[in-house]
Amino acid sequence: MSPPAEGRRPSHIRAIGLVFFLLLEAAPAQPPELGWIDEASIQSGEILIDFGDDRRFRGRIRAATLVAAPPEAIWAVLSDCESAPEYLDSVQSCELIETLDDGNAQVFRQRAKLRWFMPSFEHEFRLDYEPYTRISVTRVSGPFQQLDGVWWLVPESPGRTRVIYRLDIEPGPLIPDFMLSRPLRRDVLNAMRAVRELSETNN
Repeated sequence: MSPPAEGRRPSHIRAIGLVFFLLLEAAPAQPPELGWIDEASIQSGEILIDFGDDRRFRGRIRAATLVAAPPEAIWAVLSDCESAPEYLDSVQSCELIETLDDGNAQVFRQRAKLRWFMPSFEHEFRLDYEPYTRISVTRVSGPFQQLDGVWWLVPESPGRTRVIYRLDIEPGPLIPDFMLSRPLRRDVLNAMRAVRELSETNN
């Protein structure tokens, strides 16, 4: 994926589709939290998943991994919404609805299914782009009370990028917490693995 012209962002960016994991409100750019990351583990190639100090889901999940690819290659994977159902069990479809601010933001509609015994549902979210460093997302509509997340692409060394993800989520009355934590952990882990493998393969 070629870099955008200076001062503009791509007009056809499509977001990766994790049902809960690409959703965050446009806000002043802030650096990612790093204190929770175990450096020995991430340097050894692990994908780190964190629910917090007590290891239980309380509305926030964080993830991090190192990818042997530059930010531009990772961005191309994160921006491919249509491919998300291939590696995210909860995502059935993801489609672009609207492009805003000269390509600086886009709105997507996603169909998802959390558990096999639960009905599928649709929700909409907005992505705001800062190539090739940050993708921010915010809830537009759907059953979740809150969906705020962000992806950071932090260059580690030439050809290596630290990918960090954070999601704050309140499921709402129709989705109990205990039905969300397991598929959320699974989908975030699968998303991180897919981003790493596809970025390294296509680099």
